[in-house]
Amino acid sequence: MMDSECLSLLPAVCLVLADPKQSPPDDTSLEKLLDWFKALHSQSNGQVLLQHQPCLLEFISSVCTSKTTDPAILSFTLNLTGLLAATTQGFHLLDEGGLLACVFEREAWGVCDLWEDASVRSGWLQGLLNMLKHQQALDFMCGNGLIKVILQLQNDRSLFVACLANQLLVHILNFLTSSNMTNESDVVGSSESSLRPDCVLVSSEIMNAVVEVLSSEDHPQVLQGLRLLSLVLSQCGEPIRSTLWKDVLVPLEVLVNRGSESLIQTLITVLEAAVRTPLLSQSEHKVEELLEAMLGDGNRKECFQCAALIVKLEKCPEVLKRKAMDIIMFPLQCVSTQPQAEKEINVVLKEQLSQKASCISLLMQSLSSLAQLAHAKYLFEDISIHSITSSVVLLLRMCSGHCPSSLLHINTFTHLIGCCKVQRCGLDTLGALSVYEENLDLRMNVFGVLLDYLQSPDSHATVLKKTFQAVKRWIVCSPFPDLLQFISHDLFPVLEKRMCDLRWEVRDSTLEFITQLTAALNDNSGFTEALHTSGMVSVLLSSLADAEGYVRASAVAAVREAVTASFHQTVLVSNSKLLEEALVQMMAILSQDTEGFPRRAVVQTFTSWLKGSHLVTALESSLSSVLSLGGNDFDWEVKMHTLELAEVLMEKTLTCCPYAVQNFGSSEETRFTQALIKFKDFGLFDLLFNSLFDCDRPVCERACALLVKLRTLTAETADLDHSVLVLNVCGNRWGDEVQRRYLNKQQAKASVCVTNGVTGSDDGMDCGLYCIKDISLPKILQILDLDDMQRMLMLSSDHVVNSPRSLMEDILSAAQQSEENIVDCY
Repeated sequence: MMDSECLSLLPAVCLVLADPKQSPPDDTSLEKLLDWFKALHSQSNGQVLLQHQPCLLEFISSVCTSKTTDPAILSFTLNLTGLLAATTQGFHLLDEGGLLACVFEREAWGVCDLWEDASVRSGWLQGLLNMLKHQQALDFMCGNGLIKVILQLQNDRSLFVACLANQLLVHILNFLTSSNMTNESDVVGSSESSLRPDCVLVSSEIMNAVVEVLSSEDHPQVLQGLRLLSLVLSQCGEPIRSTLWKDVLVPLEVLVNRGSESLIQTLITVLEAAVRTPLLSQSEHKVEELLEAMLGDGNRKECFQCAALIVKLEKCPEVLKRKAMDIIMFPLQCVSTQPQAEKEINVVLKEQLSQKASCISLLMQSLSSLAQLAHAKYLFEDISIHSITSSVVLLLRMCSGHCPSSLLHINTFTHLIGCCKVQRCGLDTLGALSVYEENLDLRMNVFGVLLDYLQSPDSHATVLKKTFQAVKRWIVCSPFPDLLQFISHDLFPVLEKRMCDLRWEVRDSTLEFITQLTAALNDNSGFTEALHTSGMVSVLLSSLADAEGYVRASAVAAVREAVTASFHQTVLVSNSKLLEEALVQMMAILSQDTEGFPRRAVVQTFTSWLKGSHLVTALESSLSSVLSLGGNDFDWEVKMHTLELAEVLMEKTLTCCPYAVQNFGSSEETRFTQALIKFKDFGLFDLLFNSLFDCDRPVCERACALLVKLRTLTAETADLDHSVLVLNVCGNRWGDEVQRRYLNKQQAKASVCVTNGVTGSDDGMDCGLYCIKDISLPKILQILDLDDMQRMLMLSSDHVVNSPRSLMEDILSAAQQSEENIVDCY
């Protein structure tokens, strides 16, 4: 926000910016200055700002009449003028002397070559966009022929300028359909007659231009016209939307039927916008016919995107939906079914499937479309889920080199062997299909192919990761009676082998899978028991010493879930032993590990355990060390996680203490005091005060917030015994700062007393002023101005450098140095 000091610098800054002899500030500085103008403008209005700062009018006039204006300064001025004219008062002030016409009419500029600079054109558009907040602004644009210029800029060679022109045109059309510009007709398909007569001319000019562009042979122009059409469909209301659609329908049909590959993607974007509007439900708008034309004979790669769009439509003719589904399924069925079962669709796609690159691309699009439909739980009506899943399973087998003899004739078989792209897509699709109950009898086939992938030494690390995800989805979504036997006898031995894989990515993915599976089945006592009896827990504990830091971090998370699951099932005898072993190794990681990821995982593990109800007592002996090590860690994220642990500890410990009430009973006060003593024993206060003066701002912020909460609780306890909550402020990092602030306050008190002629002491606080060692917790919280600290911490670290005052001083300083350099030259 600009204060009075900033405003006092503004005249000098305007003189510097308007001086063509001065080098303009960099674009970033001008953008920041414009942002501060926006903030100031939002607090008042354009008239107030212009009346109190006449230098702005002089600046705008000077820039626009100069023959040597820099393009960056002119662009800034155009932006600023539009911003100041965004209110009717500011608009009138600028319009009175013809300044607006001087700014936005290109012929009024001294040097027309400036228009060749893209930054000037974008500034001109942005200025109009800023200004278009009231009727007078639109009248100004129409009266000065600016709509025609905007339409020309829609086809600008600069993509940024063209996009900005499209945004402005949409904004104009939206402005025309606002309540004060229409005759209150909001019916879909209503005509332009619902617009005010003076607005019909504007909308017609824009719409006719769109029709003309879409009918042209200029490819870049057609692209921009289609982009504008999609924006109008998605952002504008009636009657503009339906009127424009009727006007462009004929050229749009021509473009769709022409099937130009370079336009297909943009045409699909237009149709996607159209199907989300009421236009779809009206036959005269032919949205469905255009969709069917886009499908064509299904021989284009882009038709898959259109087919996926069609099958998701709620109201769509069954014939069209069936055709779209056939296109999606065809590549998959073509490579995974008997010759007599193949669907006769077209020869072109079959030819593409015989070539490796196009075969892989088509299969990936087919699989991806099926996965999207499955994630949305799409109801496949004309084709069974069973056959789709079987085809995916067969395709995955073919990718791993196993092909039924009946399919060896298919040329695509050799393209698929070891193809990681198709494998990953196929596994994603197989995992998504797990939600359908119709697949229950296929579980063994599914788990069979997934186990093959897990066991294969040729499986790529990324393929294994996808396999783990698919296995987890099928286990969670489709449990079966022999699930535990499958996990114990088939899955765990494979996982144990993968934990010895030479590739750290594989070991990491394996641990992530075990973590997710354990969390998903933590209420299953059979799974928890199998985890222990199979020896998997020992494997997890040994992984805590892995050579790779990422793997150690994942191992920590896996052990965390194993311990949590064990304590959910209290019948297990090995609970305490597992926790004891885990604690020993995790404390070693926190104190000795050289990488940050494992240490972060350890602190997060303690927080997770503490949030539960089973492990609070068991963790008490370790919490002090965790808080101390985590608070003194050199990794700021470890410190942040440690403060999160401290917050959970505070909440857990104070749960039994109704501190929210204003008047404590004696038992509540005692419990609260005991809780604070426990915090002191844990070293929580040392952690919070050290973190408050940490070098990392997020750490300071978090600690300050927790101390403010603690201060509130201590203040609400009227008879808190301060003597039992005394902290030694000597010999630690934060103590020096507390002492300094304490002594400063006492010295300030003493100087006030001397000034007022008072010589007595105030509660003896002046005695031993320089040798204080012990201060009570409430007194420390009082000494620290936490509210002021919190306010300062909430400011960005560069708030002083990036303040408007600093920005203006930099501009003036640069100008002064430039003048001194000129003098030096002479």
